[in-house]
Amino acid sequence: MTSLKRDRSSVPSMRIAGRRAAVRALGLVTVSAICLTAAPKSAHAVGSENFEWHWYSRLGMAWSLYGQKAQGQSLNLLGFGIGGRYEEDDYSEPSFVAHVVKGATPQDFFVKSEMTFAIWRQHGGQFMQPGSNDGQAITMQFNQAYIEAGNFLVPGLSVWGGARFFREQYAPIGDYFYLDDLSGQGGGITYENLKLAILGYRRSADEPTGGPPVYNFANGVERFRTIFAGNYKFEFGGEAKHHVKVHGEFHVLPAATRGPDQDAPDNGKGDVGGVIGAKLHLGLGQGNWSDTSVRFGTGIANGAAGGGKTYQTWGAPNDEGTYSGSFAIEAVEHVGFRIGDIVALEGLGTFHYTKAAYEATGAAVAEGPHEKQMDFSVQANATIFAHKNFHPVVEASFQGRKDGEQDLGTAIKLSVVPTLVPTGELSTGARPHFKLIYTAAIYNEAAVLNNQSPYIRAFGLRDESDPLNFTTRSTVGHYIGARTDWYF
Repeated sequence: MTSLKRDRSSVPSMRIAGRRAAVRALGLVTVSAICLTAAPKSAHAVGSENFEWHWYSRLGMAWSLYGQKAQGQSLNLLGFGIGGRYEEDDYSEPSFVAHVVKGATPQDFFVKSEMTFAIWRQHGGQFMQPGSNDGQAITMQFNQAYIEAGNFLVPGLSVWGGARFFREQYAPIGDYFYLDDLSGQGGGITYENLKLAILGYRRSADEPTGGPPVYNFANGVERFRTIFAGNYKFEFGGEAKHHVKVHGEFHVLPAATRGPDQDAPDNGKGDVGGVIGAKLHLGLGQGNWSDTSVRFGTGIANGAAGGGKTYQTWGAPNDEGTYSGSFAIEAVEHVGFRIGDIVALEGLGTFHYTKAAYEATGAAVAEGPHEKQMDFSVQANATIFAHKNFHPVVEASFQGRKDGEQDLGTAIKLSVVPTLVPTGELSTGARPHFKLIYTAAIYNEAAVLNNQSPYIRAFGLRDESDPLNFTTRSTVGHYIGARTDWYF
Protein backbone atom coordinates (compact mmCIF):
# COMPACT_ATOMS: atom_id res chain seq x y z
CA MET A 1 0.00 0.00 0.00
CA THR A 2 1.48 3.33 -0.98
CA SER A 3 0.90 6.66 0.72
CA LEU A 4 -0.43 9.75 -0.99
CA LYS A 5 2.07 12.14 -2.53
CA ARG A 6 2.15 15.51 -0.78
CA ASP A 7 2.62 18.86 -2.52
CA ARG A 8 5.06 20.50 -0.11
CA SER A 9 4.48 23.95 -1.60
CA SER A 10 0.80 23.89 -0.57
CA VAL A 11 1.38 23.68 3.21
CA PRO A 12 3.63 25.63 5.58
CA SER A 13 5.49 22.52 6.65
CA MET A 14 5.30 18.75 6.83
CA ARG A 15 4.68 19.06 10.57
CA ILE A 16 1.55 21.15 10.02
CA ALA A 17 0.36 18.76 7.34
CA GLY A 18 0.80 15.85 9.71
CA ARG A 19 -1.13 17.65 12.46
CA ARG A 20 -3.97 18.41 10.07
CA ALA A 21 -4.12 14.75 9.06
CA ALA A 22 -4.12 13.76 12.71
CA VAL A 23 -6.98 16.16 13.50
CA ARG A 24 -9.01 14.72 10.64
CA ALA A 25 -8.38 11.19 11.84
CA LEU A 26 -9.20 12.06 15.45
CA GLY A 27 -12.47 13.54 14.21
CA LEU A 28 -13.26 10.25 12.50
CA VAL A 29 -12.43 8.34 15.66
CA THR A 30 -14.73 10.59 17.72
CA VAL A 31 -17.61 9.97 15.34
CA SER A 32 -16.74 6.27 15.35
CA ALA A 33 -16.86 6.11 19.14
CA ILE A 34 -20.33 7.64 19.14
CA CYS A 35 -21.48 5.15 16.50
CA LEU A 36 -20.02 2.22 18.39
CA THR A 37 -22.25 2.97 21.35
CA ALA A 38 -25.19 2.12 19.12
CA ALA A 39 -23.58 -0.88 17.43
CA PRO A 40 -25.63 -4.08 17.43
CA LYS A 41 -24.27 -7.41 18.63
CA SER A 42 -23.51 -8.76 15.16
CA ALA A 43 -21.53 -7.15 12.37
CA HIS A 44 -24.22 -5.02 10.71
CA ALA A 45 -24.23 -1.44 9.48
CA VAL A 46 -25.10 1.39 11.85
CA GLY A 47 -27.31 4.18 10.53
CA SER A 48 -30.74 5.51 9.73
CA GLU A 49 -33.11 4.56 6.92
CA ASN A 50 -31.14 6.48 4.28
CA PHE A 51 -27.66 6.43 5.78
CA GLU A 52 -25.27 3.62 6.76
CA TRP A 53 -21.99 3.65 8.63
CA HIS A 54 -19.57 0.70 8.29
CA TRP A 55 -16.17 0.29 9.88
CA TYR A 56 -13.38 -2.26 9.65
CA SER A 57 -10.38 -1.76 11.90
CA ARG A 58 -7.54 -3.63 13.56
CA LEU A 59 -5.27 -2.07 16.20
CA GLY A 60 -2.74 -3.67 18.49
CA MET A 61 0.71 -3.98 19.99
CA ALA A 62 3.57 -6.42 19.46
CA TRP A 63 6.82 -7.46 21.08
CA SER A 64 9.84 -9.50 20.06
CA LEU A 65 12.45 -11.49 21.97
CA TYR A 66 15.14 -9.14 20.65
CA GLY A 67 13.82 -5.85 22.02
CA GLN A 68 13.14 -4.43 18.55
CA LYS A 69 9.88 -3.14 17.10
CA ALA A 70 7.79 -6.10 15.98
CA GLN A 71 4.57 -4.30 15.06
CA GLY A 72 3.70 -5.01 11.43
CA GLN A 73 6.74 -7.21 10.76
CA SER A 74 5.16 -10.13 8.93
CA LEU A 75 6.82 -13.53 9.26
CA ASN A 76 5.39 -14.62 5.89
CA LEU A 77 7.70 -15.09 2.93
CA LEU A 78 5.43 -12.86 0.80
CA GLY A 79 5.25 -10.07 3.36
CA PHE A 80 1.46 -9.89 3.80
CA GLY A 81 -1.47 -12.14 4.79
CA ILE A 82 -0.92 -15.28 2.68
CA GLY A 83 0.38 -17.82 5.17
CA GLY A 84 -1.23 -16.14 8.21
CA ARG A 85 -2.32 -12.57 8.93
CA TYR A 86 -1.86 -12.24 12.67
CA GLU A 87 1.24 -10.06 12.34
CA GLU A 88 -0.53 -7.51 10.13
CA ASP A 89 -0.02 -3.85 10.99
CA ASP A 90 -2.61 -1.36 12.24
CA TYR A 91 -5.26 -0.36 9.72
CA SER A 92 -8.67 1.32 9.76
CA GLU A 93 -11.32 1.58 7.03
CA PRO A 94 -14.48 3.62 7.80
CA SER A 95 -17.18 3.71 5.11
CA PHE A 96 -20.28 5.85 4.58
CA VAL A 97 -23.25 4.90 2.38
CA ALA A 98 -25.98 7.41 1.46
CA HIS A 99 -29.21 6.14 -0.11
CA VAL A 100 -30.08 9.18 -2.22
CA VAL A 101 -33.16 7.39 -3.57
CA LYS A 102 -34.26 4.26 -1.75
CA GLY A 103 -37.02 2.06 -3.12
CA ALA A 104 -39.42 0.03 -1.03
CA THR A 105 -38.18 -3.21 -2.64
CA PRO A 106 -34.94 -4.30 -4.37
CA GLN A 107 -36.77 -4.10 -7.70
CA ASP A 108 -37.46 -0.35 -7.33
CA PHE A 109 -35.39 2.49 -8.74
CA PHE A 110 -32.49 3.47 -6.47
CA VAL A 111 -29.49 5.81 -6.27
CA LYS A 112 -26.77 5.34 -3.68
CA SER A 113 -23.33 6.78 -3.03
CA GLU A 114 -20.46 5.35 -0.99
CA MET A 115 -17.22 6.74 0.40
CA THR A 116 -14.58 4.53 2.03
CA PHE A 117 -11.43 5.82 3.70
CA ALA A 118 -8.18 3.97 4.41
CA ILE A 119 -6.07 5.03 7.41
CA TRP A 120 -2.74 3.55 8.42
CA ARG A 121 0.39 4.51 10.30
CA GLN A 122 3.38 6.06 8.60
CA HIS A 123 7.14 5.90 9.23
CA GLY A 124 6.76 3.31 11.98
CA GLY A 125 4.85 5.47 14.47
CA GLN A 126 1.99 4.32 16.67
CA PHE A 127 -1.36 4.55 14.92
CA MET A 128 -2.91 7.32 17.04
CA GLN A 129 0.10 9.28 18.33
CA PRO A 130 0.18 12.45 16.19
CA GLY A 131 3.24 13.76 18.02
CA SER A 132 5.49 10.89 16.94
CA ASN A 133 7.63 10.91 13.81
CA ASP A 134 7.59 14.71 13.56
CA GLY A 135 3.82 14.77 13.25
CA GLN A 136 3.65 12.20 10.44
CA ALA A 137 1.94 9.44 12.38
CA ILE A 138 -0.86 8.49 9.98
CA THR A 139 -1.84 8.51 6.33
CA MET A 140 -5.40 8.78 5.08
CA GLN A 141 -6.77 8.28 1.55
CA PHE A 142 -9.92 7.29 -0.33
CA ASN A 143 -10.48 3.64 -1.21
CA GLN A 144 -13.94 4.19 -2.65
CA ALA A 145 -15.90 7.21 -3.88
CA TYR A 146 -18.63 6.24 -6.33
CA ILE A 147 -22.30 6.65 -7.15
CA GLU A 148 -24.61 3.93 -8.45
CA ALA A 149 -28.11 3.99 -9.95
CA GLY A 150 -30.27 0.99 -10.73
CA ASN A 151 -33.59 -0.22 -12.10
CA PHE A 152 -34.17 2.91 -14.19
CA LEU A 153 -33.61 1.58 -17.73
CA VAL A 154 -34.08 -2.15 -17.40
CA PRO A 155 -35.17 -4.02 -14.25
CA GLY A 156 -32.10 -5.56 -12.62
CA LEU A 157 -29.63 -3.25 -14.41
CA SER A 158 -27.41 -0.87 -12.43
CA VAL A 159 -24.76 1.61 -13.56
CA TRP A 160 -21.91 2.98 -11.45
CA GLY A 161 -19.07 5.47 -11.85
CA GLY A 162 -16.17 6.64 -9.72
CA ALA A 163 -13.67 4.66 -7.65
CA ARG A 164 -14.93 1.33 -6.35
CA PHE A 165 -13.98 -2.07 -4.95
CA PHE A 166 -14.30 -4.33 -8.00
CA ARG A 167 -13.69 -7.69 -6.37
CA GLU A 168 -15.58 -10.63 -4.91
CA GLN A 169 -13.40 -13.68 -4.14
CA TYR A 170 -11.85 -13.36 -0.68
CA ALA A 171 -9.95 -15.68 1.67
CA PRO A 172 -10.12 -14.10 5.16
CA ILE A 173 -7.37 -16.22 6.77
CA GLY A 174 -4.93 -14.95 4.14
CA ASP A 175 -6.48 -11.46 3.80
CA TYR A 176 -6.34 -12.23 0.10
CA PHE A 177 -8.59 -11.18 -2.79
CA TYR A 178 -7.99 -13.36 -5.81
CA LEU A 179 -9.16 -14.03 -9.41
CA ASP A 180 -10.81 -10.65 -10.09
CA ASP A 181 -9.44 -7.96 -7.74
CA LEU A 182 -9.45 -4.87 -9.99
CA SER A 183 -10.54 -2.28 -7.46
CA GLY A 184 -9.92 1.12 -9.01
CA GLN A 185 -11.34 4.11 -10.83
CA GLY A 186 -13.71 3.89 -13.76
CA GLY A 187 -17.28 2.75 -14.34
CA GLY A 188 -19.37 -0.28 -15.06
CA ILE A 189 -22.71 -1.99 -15.28
CA THR A 190 -24.26 -4.97 -13.51
CA TYR A 191 -27.14 -7.00 -14.87
CA GLU A 192 -28.17 -9.98 -12.79
CA ASN A 193 -25.06 -12.24 -12.77
CA LEU A 194 -23.14 -10.23 -15.41
CA LYS A 195 -20.60 -7.53 -14.48
CA LEU A 196 -18.75 -5.33 -16.98
CA ALA A 197 -16.34 -2.49 -16.23
CA ILE A 198 -13.81 -0.13 -17.78
CA LEU A 199 -11.06 0.78 -15.32
CA GLY A 200 -8.05 3.06 -15.61
CA TYR A 201 -4.72 3.02 -13.79
CA ARG A 202 -2.03 5.68 -13.95
CA ARG A 203 0.38 3.12 -12.52
CA SER A 204 0.26 0.12 -10.25
CA ALA A 205 0.32 0.35 -6.49
CA ASP A 206 3.81 -1.15 -6.47
CA GLU A 207 6.72 -1.12 -8.83
CA PRO A 208 7.08 -4.44 -10.64
CA THR A 209 9.11 -7.07 -8.85
CA GLY A 210 12.22 -8.27 -10.62
CA GLY A 211 12.61 -5.34 -13.01
CA PRO A 212 12.65 -1.56 -13.35
CA PRO A 213 9.37 0.43 -13.26
CA VAL A 214 9.10 0.87 -17.01
CA TYR A 215 5.72 -0.57 -17.91
CA ASN A 216 3.72 2.63 -17.29
CA PHE A 217 6.57 5.14 -17.51
CA ALA A 218 8.90 5.72 -20.45
CA ASN A 219 11.63 8.39 -20.35
CA GLY A 220 9.58 10.50 -17.99
CA VAL A 221 6.29 10.12 -19.88
CA GLU A 222 3.54 8.77 -17.68
CA ARG A 223 1.05 6.56 -19.47
CA PHE A 224 -2.50 5.48 -18.69
CA ARG A 225 -3.50 1.83 -18.66
CA THR A 226 -7.09 0.92 -19.55
CA ILE A 227 -8.61 -2.39 -18.52
CA PHE A 228 -11.79 -3.84 -19.99
CA ALA A 229 -13.07 -6.44 -17.51
CA GLY A 230 -16.08 -8.68 -17.25
CA ASN A 231 -17.33 -11.77 -15.46
CA TYR A 232 -20.42 -13.93 -15.40
CA LYS A 233 -21.69 -16.34 -12.76
CA PHE A 234 -23.50 -19.52 -13.81
CA GLU A 235 -25.57 -20.92 -10.94
CA PHE A 236 -26.67 -24.53 -10.64
CA GLY A 237 -27.48 -27.19 -8.09
CA GLY A 238 -30.67 -25.71 -6.67
CA GLU A 239 -30.52 -25.34 -2.89
CA ALA A 240 -26.83 -26.32 -2.90
CA LYS A 241 -26.15 -22.99 -4.64
CA HIS A 242 -23.16 -24.15 -6.66
CA HIS A 243 -21.81 -21.77 -9.28
CA VAL A 244 -19.11 -21.33 -11.89
CA LYS A 245 -17.73 -17.84 -12.38
CA VAL A 246 -15.87 -16.96 -15.61
CA HIS A 247 -13.67 -13.85 -15.62
CA GLY A 248 -11.81 -12.04 -18.41
CA GLU A 249 -9.68 -8.88 -18.83
CA PHE A 250 -8.05 -6.99 -21.69
CA HIS A 251 -5.31 -4.45 -20.85
CA VAL A 252 -4.23 -1.64 -23.19
CA LEU A 253 -1.17 0.57 -22.64
CA PRO A 254 -0.78 3.08 -25.51
CA ALA A 255 2.48 4.16 -27.10
CA ALA A 256 3.72 7.52 -25.80
CA THR A 257 5.61 10.43 -27.32
CA ARG A 258 6.61 13.67 -25.66
CA GLY A 259 4.41 16.44 -27.05
CA PRO A 260 3.19 17.00 -30.62
CA ASP A 261 6.64 16.87 -32.20
CA GLN A 262 6.37 14.02 -34.70
CA ASP A 263 10.17 13.79 -34.93
CA ALA A 264 10.53 13.14 -31.21
CA PRO A 265 11.73 9.61 -30.37
CA ASP A 266 9.18 7.10 -29.22
CA ASN A 267 9.12 7.24 -25.42
CA GLY A 268 7.34 3.96 -24.93
CA LYS A 269 5.94 1.26 -27.13
CA GLY A 270 2.30 0.36 -26.94
CA ASP A 271 1.55 -2.95 -25.27
CA VAL A 272 -1.38 -5.18 -24.40
CA GLY A 273 -2.24 -8.06 -22.09
CA GLY A 274 -5.05 -10.48 -21.45
CA VAL A 275 -6.46 -12.50 -18.57
CA ILE A 276 -8.84 -15.42 -18.41
CA GLY A 277 -9.89 -17.28 -15.29
CA ALA A 278 -12.63 -19.25 -13.63
CA LYS A 279 -13.82 -20.28 -10.17
CA LEU A 280 -15.92 -23.27 -9.12
CA HIS A 281 -17.93 -22.86 -5.92
CA LEU A 282 -19.48 -25.93 -4.32
CA GLY A 283 -21.97 -25.63 -1.50
CA LEU A 284 -21.40 -28.80 0.52
CA GLY A 285 -24.27 -28.38 2.94
CA GLN A 286 -24.44 -27.48 6.65
CA GLY A 287 -22.27 -24.40 6.12
CA ASN A 288 -19.48 -26.29 4.33
CA TRP A 289 -18.09 -25.07 1.02
CA SER A 290 -15.21 -25.25 -1.46
CA ASP A 291 -13.87 -22.61 -3.89
CA THR A 292 -11.38 -23.61 -6.60
CA SER A 293 -9.95 -20.88 -8.82
CA VAL A 294 -7.43 -20.70 -11.69
CA ARG A 295 -6.29 -17.56 -13.53
CA PHE A 296 -3.92 -17.11 -16.50
CA GLY A 297 -2.51 -13.74 -17.59
CA THR A 298 -0.22 -12.68 -20.44
CA GLY A 299 1.71 -9.61 -21.58
CA ILE A 300 1.35 -6.54 -19.38
CA ALA A 301 -1.39 -8.41 -17.48
CA ASN A 302 1.13 -10.86 -15.99
CA GLY A 303 0.74 -9.62 -12.41
CA ALA A 304 0.48 -12.58 -10.03
CA ALA A 305 3.82 -12.96 -8.25
CA GLY A 306 3.31 -13.08 -4.51
CA GLY A 307 -0.44 -12.60 -4.94
CA GLY A 308 -0.10 -9.45 -7.08
CA LYS A 309 -2.93 -7.94 -9.08
CA THR A 310 -2.98 -8.49 -12.85
CA TYR A 311 -2.09 -4.85 -13.60
CA GLN A 312 1.04 -5.03 -11.43
CA THR A 313 3.22 -6.10 -14.35
CA TRP A 314 6.12 -8.28 -13.25
CA GLY A 315 9.68 -8.44 -14.54
CA ALA A 316 11.64 -6.54 -17.16
CA PRO A 317 10.54 -6.13 -20.81
CA ASN A 318 12.09 -7.99 -23.72
CA ASP A 319 14.64 -6.54 -26.17
CA GLU A 320 11.84 -4.85 -28.11
CA GLY A 321 10.57 -3.02 -25.03
CA THR A 322 7.33 -4.97 -24.64
CA TYR A 323 6.05 -7.75 -22.41
CA SER A 324 5.20 -10.12 -25.22
CA GLY A 325 6.03 -13.67 -24.15
CA SER A 326 5.45 -13.12 -20.43
CA PHE A 327 2.74 -14.99 -18.55
CA ALA A 328 1.53 -15.81 -15.06
CA ILE A 329 -0.59 -18.46 -13.37
CA GLU A 330 -2.58 -18.14 -10.16
CA ALA A 331 -4.29 -21.13 -8.53
CA VAL A 332 -6.29 -20.97 -5.29
CA GLU A 333 -8.14 -23.57 -3.24
CA HIS A 334 -10.23 -22.21 -0.35
CA VAL A 335 -12.39 -24.49 1.81
CA GLY A 336 -14.47 -24.24 4.96
CA PHE A 337 -16.04 -26.86 7.22
CA ARG A 338 -18.12 -26.65 10.37
CA ILE A 339 -18.43 -29.36 13.01
CA GLY A 340 -21.55 -28.32 14.88
CA ASP A 341 -20.90 -25.84 17.67
CA ILE A 342 -17.50 -27.38 18.38
CA VAL A 343 -15.06 -26.08 15.77
CA ALA A 344 -14.89 -24.23 12.44
CA LEU A 345 -12.12 -25.23 10.01
CA GLU A 346 -10.79 -23.17 7.12
CA GLY A 347 -8.05 -24.01 4.64
CA LEU A 348 -6.25 -22.02 1.96
CA GLY A 349 -3.83 -23.16 -0.70
CA THR A 350 -2.22 -20.72 -3.16
CA PHE A 351 0.22 -21.09 -6.05
CA HIS A 352 1.74 -18.41 -8.30
CA TYR A 353 4.18 -18.78 -11.16
CA THR A 354 5.33 -15.86 -13.29
CA LYS A 355 7.59 -15.83 -16.36
CA ALA A 356 9.11 -12.51 -17.44
CA ALA A 357 9.20 -11.24 -21.01
CA TYR A 358 12.98 -11.31 -21.32
CA GLU A 359 15.33 -14.28 -21.23
CA ALA A 360 18.26 -14.06 -18.84
CA THR A 361 21.65 -15.26 -20.03
CA GLY A 362 25.13 -15.34 -18.50
CA ALA A 363 25.67 -12.98 -15.58
CA ALA A 364 22.10 -11.70 -15.83
CA VAL A 365 20.88 -14.97 -14.33
CA ALA A 366 22.52 -14.19 -11.00
CA GLU A 367 22.82 -10.40 -11.05
CA GLY A 368 20.04 -9.05 -13.25
CA PRO A 369 16.27 -8.97 -12.79
CA HIS A 370 14.70 -12.35 -12.17
CA GLU A 371 13.37 -14.15 -15.21
CA LYS A 372 10.81 -16.15 -13.24
CA GLN A 373 9.22 -16.37 -9.81
CA MET A 374 7.27 -19.05 -7.96
CA ASP A 375 5.57 -19.09 -4.58
CA PHE A 376 3.08 -21.30 -2.75
CA SER A 377 1.39 -21.58 0.61
CA VAL A 378 -0.74 -24.21 2.36
CA GLN A 379 -2.58 -22.94 5.42
CA ALA A 380 -5.09 -24.39 7.90
CA ASN A 381 -7.03 -22.60 10.61
CA ALA A 382 -9.17 -24.04 13.43
CA THR A 383 -11.50 -21.86 15.52
CA ILE A 384 -12.54 -23.76 18.66
CA PHE A 385 -15.82 -22.69 20.29
CA ALA A 386 -14.67 -23.52 23.83
CA HIS A 387 -17.24 -21.10 25.27
CA LYS A 388 -19.65 -18.67 23.69
CA ASN A 389 -17.26 -15.85 24.67
CA PHE A 390 -13.95 -17.70 24.21
CA HIS A 391 -12.87 -18.88 20.75
CA PRO A 392 -9.18 -19.90 20.74
CA VAL A 393 -7.65 -20.22 17.28
CA VAL A 394 -4.81 -22.47 16.14
CA GLU A 395 -3.32 -21.91 12.70
CA ALA A 396 -0.44 -23.53 10.80
CA SER A 397 1.07 -22.96 7.36
CA PHE A 398 3.87 -24.12 5.10
CA GLN A 399 5.20 -21.60 2.58
CA GLY A 400 7.70 -21.60 -0.24
CA ARG A 401 9.23 -18.93 -2.46
CA LYS A 402 11.75 -19.16 -5.30
CA ASP A 403 13.03 -16.03 -7.06
CA GLY A 404 14.85 -16.71 -10.32
CA GLU A 405 17.68 -19.18 -9.88
CA GLN A 406 17.86 -18.76 -6.10
CA ASP A 407 17.29 -21.78 -3.90
CA LEU A 408 13.76 -22.39 -2.66
CA GLY A 409 13.09 -20.57 0.59
CA THR A 410 10.60 -22.16 2.99
CA ALA A 411 8.87 -21.29 6.25
CA ILE A 412 6.79 -23.29 8.70
CA LYS A 413 4.50 -21.12 10.84
CA LEU A 414 2.35 -21.85 13.87
CA SER A 415 0.04 -19.33 15.58
CA VAL A 416 -1.88 -19.76 18.85
CA VAL A 417 -4.47 -17.03 19.37
CA PRO A 418 -6.71 -16.97 22.47
CA THR A 419 -9.70 -14.83 21.48
CA LEU A 420 -12.46 -13.16 23.50
CA VAL A 421 -15.79 -12.62 21.66
CA PRO A 422 -18.15 -10.41 23.73
CA THR A 423 -21.19 -10.99 21.47
CA GLY A 424 -21.24 -14.73 22.19
CA GLU A 425 -21.93 -15.49 18.53
CA LEU A 426 -20.60 -18.92 17.53
CA SER A 427 -19.14 -17.78 14.22
CA THR A 428 -15.72 -17.04 12.81
CA GLY A 429 -17.20 -13.74 11.60
CA ALA A 430 -18.34 -12.57 15.02
CA ARG A 431 -16.83 -9.24 16.00
CA PRO A 432 -15.35 -7.52 17.92
CA HIS A 433 -12.38 -9.73 18.78
CA PHE A 434 -9.88 -9.22 21.60
CA LYS A 435 -6.83 -11.38 20.83
CA LEU A 436 -3.55 -12.47 22.31
CA ILE A 437 -1.18 -13.69 19.61
CA TYR A 438 1.87 -15.91 19.60
CA THR A 439 3.46 -16.92 16.30
CA ALA A 440 6.60 -18.95 15.67
CA ALA A 441 8.23 -19.43 12.28
CA ILE A 442 11.02 -21.78 11.26
CA TYR A 443 12.88 -20.74 8.09
CA ASN A 444 15.29 -22.73 5.98
CA GLU A 445 18.73 -21.31 5.14
CA ALA A 446 17.68 -20.06 1.69
CA ALA A 447 14.86 -17.94 3.13
CA VAL A 448 17.22 -16.29 5.61
CA LEU A 449 20.07 -15.84 3.12
CA ASN A 450 17.74 -14.10 0.64
CA ASN A 451 15.91 -11.97 3.25
CA GLN A 452 12.56 -13.34 2.13
CA SER A 453 10.32 -11.87 4.82
CA PRO A 454 9.94 -8.46 6.52
CA TYR A 455 10.64 -10.16 9.86
CA ILE A 456 13.97 -11.53 8.64
CA ARG A 457 15.02 -8.12 7.31
CA ALA A 458 13.89 -6.27 10.45
CA PHE A 459 15.58 -8.53 12.98
CA GLY A 460 18.80 -9.16 11.12
CA LEU A 461 18.59 -12.94 11.06
CA ARG A 462 20.99 -12.78 8.13
CA ASP A 463 24.60 -12.13 9.19
CA GLU A 464 25.84 -9.56 6.65
CA SER A 465 29.44 -9.97 7.75
CA ASP A 466 29.38 -13.71 7.06
CA PRO A 467 26.22 -14.52 5.06
CA LEU A 468 27.09 -18.18 4.52
CA ASN A 469 27.74 -19.03 8.16
CA PHE A 470 24.41 -20.16 9.62
CA THR A 471 25.91 -21.03 13.00
CA THR A 472 26.00 -17.31 13.87
CA ARG A 473 22.32 -16.55 13.32
CA SER A 474 18.85 -17.87 14.01
CA THR A 475 16.42 -19.45 11.58
CA VAL A 476 13.54 -19.16 14.07
CA GLY A 477 11.24 -16.14 14.44
CA HIS A 478 8.96 -15.27 17.37
CA TYR A 479 6.09 -12.78 17.48
CA ILE A 480 4.06 -11.87 20.57
CA GLY A 481 1.14 -9.51 20.19
CA ALA A 482 -2.27 -8.30 21.25
CA ARG A 483 -4.96 -6.95 18.95
CA THR A 484 -8.51 -5.72 18.83
CA ASP A 485 -10.36 -5.97 15.51
CA TRP A 486 -13.91 -5.22 14.51
CA TYR A 487 -16.24 -4.54 11.64
CA PHE A 488 -19.89 -3.72 11.29
